[in-house]
Amino acid sequence: MPTVSVHQPNFMPWSKLLAKVLASDVFVAYDSVQFTRKEFHARQLFRTRAGKPEWLSVPVQSTGDRQVLKDARIAESLDWRSDHLRFLRTHYGDTPFFGEVFPLIENIYARRHTMLVDLNLDLIETLCRYLAADVRIVRARDLPHSGDREQRLLDLVQGAGGDAHLTSTSTTHHIDWSGFERTGIPVFEQVFTEPVYPQPTGDFVPHLAAADLLFACGPAAGPMLAGHTRFERIGADSSAADLLGSELLGSELLGSDLLTGPLGAS
Repeated sequence: MPTVSVHQPNFMPWSKLLAKVLASDVFVAYDSVQFTRKEFHARQLFRTRAGKPEWLSVPVQSTGDRQVLKDARIAESLDWRSDHLRFLRTHYGDTPFFGEVFPLIENIYARRHTMLVDLNLDLIETLCRYLAADVRIVRARDLPHSGDREQRLLDLVQGAGGDAHLTSTSTTHHIDWSGFERTGIPVFEQVFTEPVYPQPTGDFVPHLAAADLLFACGPAAGPMLAGHTRFERIGADSSAADLLGSELLGSELLGSDLLTGPLGAS
């Protein structure tokens, strides 16, 4: 049963989103939605040595008008790449897997992407490879989709060849899944409990970039995320949902986002 998830390709995804991507056969990067600075398209939280969350942000050129995420261009007026890398060296340099994870990020930054989505997907793909996850990533721009929110999601899942859809936004946005039901595509809601893992100092700080987990736990982050994620079928009785969820997790799945936009995720 090929499973498809759909979500904005956020910068340095947090653990819940990465867990959903890892659990998918196909991840559709929803890059045809509106770019907004209030989302996590170009920013993410990391932890300082003092135990405080701090934003790392990618500057994006302003056009003066609304722009689609796929068209968001990185602004080169600031040396933000060096600032990010310096931050990571300072605050994560003594973490157990810094020597494995940091070079991956450093190599991506050296490619000097001009488009935000290219950078974000390069990061997501690299994290998936590091965690040995066989996830195919496609861009929404390359798949036909139109109509209202629900129809666009259905178009994207079908266009990606999905027989099941993994979602993480049903509890935060009302979605009419009747179109999926009519086409025989089951929808599974992600239920995620954030893992608690050793951080360098102080109390555990949640809701950070998944890279924080990788710096601490390395390849074990994949099984850890899988163990804190389950998928329950929407619209099915609890016994049927639990059974199908167990079958999925036992075969194709390894295991979404802190905040999702009104049109940008599923």
